[in-house]
Amino acid sequence: MSAQCCILAAAFLLFRLPYYSDALSCSSGQCQLREVCTSSVDCVGGLFCSSCAADGDTTNTCHRYKATNVTSIRGGLPFNKYSWLTTHNSFSIVGEPSQTGPRVTFYNQEDSVTDQLNNGVRGFMLDMYDFLDDIWLCHSFGGVCYNYTSFEPAINTLKEMEAFLVANPTEIITIFIEDYVTRTQGLTSLFT
Repeated sequence: MSAQCCILAAAFLLFRLPYYSDALSCSSGQCQLREVCTSSVDCVGGLFCSSCAADGDTTNTCHRYKATNVTSIRGGLPFNKYSWLTTHNSFSIVGEPSQTGPRVTFYNQEDSVTDQLNNGVRGFMLDMYDFLDDIWLCHSFGGVCYNYTSFEPAINTLKEMEAFLVANPTEIITIFIEDYVTRTQGLTSLFT
């Protein structure tokens, strides 16, 4: 039995070695769909690194989830009759550089807002706060945005969405604003 086990293990390793040695050549944002990766930063934009143990796959590879544009399936319905792929805390992106010092908060997304849009996300949940004399996207601690929970000025994310809509004028984006802005006309000024 142990000889059979050794033969099977050797066959498994021989079968898998080229796959792993090929993976060593891709890293730092160069890995393509289904190539072996060690983390999501190895994968090109719009892909993330994971395995699917439920499918018996324990090897991390670059994956993509892309939604179907529901209006292309059956157009002409009222807006409230469609379901849109939506991301929670769409701005809370792993690896997003901090503009205010070290960040101590949780993350919800691996893709940039632009990559989320390119992957079919059409609903964006954004938490907006008064912070540093501007309106920022932020997690809060006790309802207050701090340097260590902030992400970026809201205008930056809105400009990403605007660029997508200019390039794709028939697309629809829904923004769900969790509004903690207290200044008068704050959101009106932001969207103007």
